[in-house]
Amino acid sequence: NEERRYCSRTCCVETLKNALRLKELKPEAQVYVLYRDIRSYGLYERYYRQAREAGVVFVNYDEEAKPEVTVEGAAVDGAAGAVGAAAATAAGGGAPAGRLKVKVRDAATGFELVIHPDNVILAAAADPAEDARALGTLLKVPLNDDGFFLETHIKLAPMDFPSNGIYLCGAGHSPKFIAEAVYQARGAAARAATILSRENMMAGGVVASVDEGLCAACLTCVRVCPFQVPKINERGVAEISPVQCMGCGSCAAECPGKAIQLANYKDAQLAAKVAGMYARVSD
Repeated sequence: NEERRYCSRTCCVETLKNALRLKELKPEAQVYVLYRDIRSYGLYERYYRQAREAGVVFVNYDEEAKPEVTVEGAAVDGAAGAVGAAAATAAGGGAPAGRLKVKVRDAATGFELVIHPDNVILAAAADPAEDARALGTLLKVPLNDDGFFLETHIKLAPMDFPSNGIYLCGAGHSPKFIAEAVYQARGAAARAATILSRENMMAGGVVASVDEGLCAACLTCVRVCPFQVPKINERGVAEISPVQCMGCGSCAAECPGKAIQLANYKDAQLAAKVAGMYARVSD
């Protein structure tokens, strides 16, 4: 929905598992699953088929006609308009006073279905950790718009961050099942082992350096660096770690005092290259 634009991945499958468990414990129970969309991807599709074969009733509804949950004529707080994929166990017969009442319009037939359940269970979405952004700022790693940690590249570097030596796995990346988190954790451990197994770390040749005599500690480099590498040290001047520097050159280009130079791309070197190019053209 507009509040959470990402798929929570696990809630649909857990709803199917819970519905199957209810039918296993009490075969005569009537179990309804109200949903906008069910994403039981991959091999998890078998749970959907098993649930239908077990007699679980699936009711699809439109976003414009969300289910309404009431009790004794009053709406249940937080339930009306908030049901995503809910399972309800309903008993037969009429509904006495004080019982729950669920009204939902079936999107396929257009008919309004009235259910008097014993319980209404909401399959809640998985939210990112409340302190994720604070941790991201501390470790200098990015997050996406939803608040989950963002990898460098979804295919080429799925466990890596732009900051070297920090690797990603688990639900901090996105909602996922335990098996998926374990696979990702093994990958992150293997990536970490490539660093821990070395006696020495090799830094890139293109890194930025600071001339402390020219630095005015204006914080320009701190603000423009996409990897948040520059910092102001105890001497009151900018400092750039050669191990963390990715060599993008943003700080060198933006520094108003020309206190930062990029190795092999210093101003004098670039000016000489341009002059040499024009000299050859004029010849």
